[in-house]
Amino acid sequence: MQNILQRYRSTSFDTQSVLKILMILVGLVLLASAFSQGVFLQPKNLVNLIYQNALLIVIALGQMLVIITGGIDLSVGSMLAISSVLVVLFQDYGLPASIAIALIASVAFGLVNGFLVTYVRLPAFVVTLATMQIISSIAKVLSGGGAIYTGLHGAEIPVGLGEFYKNTLAGIPYPLFVCLIVIGLAALYLRSSIGHYTFSIGGNERAAYLSGIPTRLVKMAVYVISAALCCLGGVLFVARVGMGDPQTGTWIPLDSIAAVSIGGASLSGGTGTILGTLIGVVILSVLNNIMNLLGVPPTLQPAIKGIVILLAVYLNSARKQN
Repeated sequence: MQNILQRYRSTSFDTQSVLKILMILVGLVLLASAFSQGVFLQPKNLVNLIYQNALLIVIALGQMLVIITGGIDLSVGSMLAISSVLVVLFQDYGLPASIAIALIASVAFGLVNGFLVTYVRLPAFVVTLATMQIISSIAKVLSGGGAIYTGLHGAEIPVGLGEFYKNTLAGIPYPLFVCLIVIGLAALYLRSSIGHYTFSIGGNERAAYLSGIPTRLVKMAVYVISAALCCLGGVLFVARVGMGDPQTGTWIPLDSIAAVSIGGASLSGGTGTILGTLIGVVILSVLNNIMNLLGVPPTLQPAIKGIVILLAVYLNSARKQN
């Protein structure tokens, strides 16, 4: 057991890896500032970055926990979508009730993912790919196939929910406070015994099991946590755009995986950091913002984004092989 926990301490934070991705981030920021003639670093643009990426920060942290165990969750986008639909659909019963219904549904889907991966022992990629399609279909059926703006009986989304997303405290947007709370909880989780076990399972699940670690329960937990964070993302989405949309979140799975990978986590499990994941999210958001500011054609943006992702992952892989 001590040897396995020592592996956690040696891999949970890698200064060299973080420094490399920080170098990429600094380079992107300098390029953005130069080519945008200072527009990029203006407070209004930076605040806009937070508004745009609060969802990705929250969901990428859940994805990080799954990836640390050696799994993957492709259903996060669909769970975000169905959560947004349920939050709006059940507005007639009040916002707390609608959020609770969305949370229960998300956790149920997370339990299904975790059960199929841990107890039935199906590949996480296949399981979450299948549930992604199933959840997406359910969301479309519930919403009638399109965006919804009112509840079952015509109740409207509370004005306060939208104001929450737009308002600030001491100049800091409320969505950033939500992200900070999630970051704090994720840090506490990883410092707990079950967090230590998460790294151990990703490093060597068989050895972790023989050491007495409840591997199935720990793996179930990360899928449930990922699902719960998707529900939070759905609430943030409704607050931001004022509707529930079964089509939203299609970009979330790949971007969340990319952010975790750029941040130095291994898709084979065992490594990953909160700081690295956050830097990965910022790199993706800065890159998107640069391309928009410079007027890069939408047809070229995915290619440029792919090159930067490959470069960041290559730098991390090269460091691990040395």
